[in-house]
Amino acid sequence: MSTQLSDTDLEDILNGACLYGAGGGGPYTLGQSLVADIKAGKKPVRLATPAEMTGTDSCCVSGGVGSPSAAAKGFDLHTARTAFDQLASTWGRPFTHVMPIELGAANTILPMTVAAVEGIPILDAAGAYRAVPQITQTAFALHGLPVGGVVLANATQQVAFTAGSAADTDATMRAIISGGTFTDDAGLALWAMDAAAAQRGSLTGTTESARRLGAALRTALQAGQDPVAAVAASLQGRVLIKGTVADEQQQMGEGTDTGLLVIKDEAGREVSVVSQNENLVAWSADSTRPAALAPDLIVTMTVDGQPFSNADLQLADGKQVAVIVAPTAAAMREPAMIAAFLPVIRSAGYYGAWFGV
Repeated sequence: MSTQLSDTDLEDILNGACLYGAGGGGPYTLGQSLVADIKAGKKPVRLATPAEMTGTDSCCVSGGVGSPSAAAKGFDLHTARTAFDQLASTWGRPFTHVMPIELGAANTILPMTVAAVEGIPILDAAGAYRAVPQITQTAFALHGLPVGGVVLANATQQVAFTAGSAADTDATMRAIISGGTFTDDAGLALWAMDAAAAQRGSLTGTTESARRLGAALRTALQAGQDPVAAVAASLQGRVLIKGTVADEQQQMGEGTDTGLLVIKDEAGREVSVVSQNENLVAWSADSTRPAALAPDLIVTMTVDGQPFSNADLQLADGKQVAVIVAPTAAAMREPAMIAAFLPVIRSAGYYGAWFGV
């Protein structure tokens, strides 16, 4: 049976998903707007598991794609539903469920807006237990699920195409959204699938994991406890540094943000985080070995408990911030997943062997 999410659940999921997004997954501020839109619509969001799907059920993967910085400047809240409806029309029958592509402040909540308006459950599953730079780093791709038709949408137009592989699909999407007609971002629908494919090709429990993490943060704040310690404990990670933002660099291009965030503590020690939408490599200035590598989690939040993504650095203005590093879920450490991450880790400047935190 599906479970109806409360307003508190939505807030907890937003905060937890932003933390699991590890810098990516869309702006926190966009996620806030999406949650407000869901509440204003007064239509329930129901959470179901892939195991509950029957042989006649189907779903597609829904979310947003492109530059989080572009999305932070203005993202039409209804583009994911537009893309969903367009893909459903080519699938031949209505989708009975919708599934997020990843965990992230925007990309966990965007499919909920689709679910609420369409009156269907959202699945407690996704392609990754974090946000990912490319769709090649999803379980859907690694399990060999056919991408099938893809729909990109903005406020005024839709583009539909079919590509042979996840790599080709990702490259085509980014070429389209960075070509000038789109503004480096879009609503997205792809990976239409039946119940069997959803059960075989997804990673389950993602939304519930975000809810639990967000609830741990909320509980700590309500009790007057250290929110950073609460998040680190929930993730079974450690606090790498607490300090202020000493430098930040963001460059947008080809539907992606590349960036550098430098945190300096009171003793002068620095930690640098290199990102491609998501945080990929964390370096401590006092070590020649990285402190963490994706897909392990490199999480940022303010010390007073505000999660933020790389597109929300204004949320850290004038505040002490923390960087937490933590192991990702076991499914994200499978050899095939590590191999899928290595090209983007290389592009972030690290060419050594992968190791976990």
